Amino acid sequence: MFSVIVPCFNSKNSIRKCIDSILAQTYNDFEIIIIDDGSTDGTSTILDDYSSKYSCVKVYHFSNAGVSYSRRRGITLATGNYLIFVDSDDTINKDLLQELDSTIKKQSFPDIIRYQANLVNDDKHKNHQRYNFNGNLNTISTGMDFLKQWSITGKKYAVYWLFAFKKTVFSNVLFTVNLRCYEDVALIPVLIASSNKVVTIDYVGYNYTCNNLNSLTNIRSLDAERARALDFVEAYKYAIENFSKLSNVSKLDIAFFYADYAKRLRGKFESLPTTLKVELADKFQL
Repeated sequence: MFSVIVPCFNSKNSIRKCIDSILAQTYNDFEIIIIDDGSTDGTSTILDDYSSKYSCVKVYHFSNAGVSYSRRRGITLATGNYLIFVDSDDTINKDLLQELDSTIKKQSFPDIIRYQANLVNDDKHKNHQRYNFNGNLNTISTGMDFLKQWSITGKKYAVYWLFAFKKTVFSNVLFTVNLRCYEDVALIPVLIASSNKVVTIDYVGYNYTCNNLNSLTNIRSLDAERARALDFVEAYKYAIENFSKLSNVSKLDIAFFYADYAKRLRGKFESLPTTLKVELADKFQL
């Protein structure tokens, strides 16, 4: 029923806890697809040990290409009807797959199921519920209707690890985006909007580790911030272009999405250091 996809790079300090949380599921019809993206710290040996002990753990080693390629490879290699994504420094709670299976049967196989997240090591001043949404629970709606509800200032939804996707959902978009960061910003809204049956459940199934210093989004050099900013612009362009190509969206839907993503682009620009604002203003079309 489920393929749990784990992109992995130099994760020797966290990968055991991650895999063990998946193996501890109370539901047993799943495979774990681990994409080793050229690890050099001993992670590969740990992964091979798991694959030799557990038939459901399938490990694939590649040269380093980035998390976007790893997810794409995982999607291609997965055989499950539904896909969920777990980052290698995160964990899932033991009843997540059971809760998802129950929802799938009750709701007649929805395209996407959103669940709730617990934020680990989060900054005290931040909204700890920024990845969660508790409206219209257990109610089927179109992806476009939910997208409008989820586009709330201060709230986030464009991350892979918040959702279980029916594998066929990925045939609705072209995987042509080539980004080291913000691939989810480019693709997640398009995947959601293209779906006819989406549901949110109240189960807290995912434990997201905040402030991981090894994450690409937490490297604070000027070069790294520049690269992330340029990736965000490309993600914005990709989302806008491909959203407008969907056959099930209206002109009003497109206008809403353009306005929402223009606001996100402005927010990203305003978060940049002054030096980068001056340098990249033309790239942000501001």
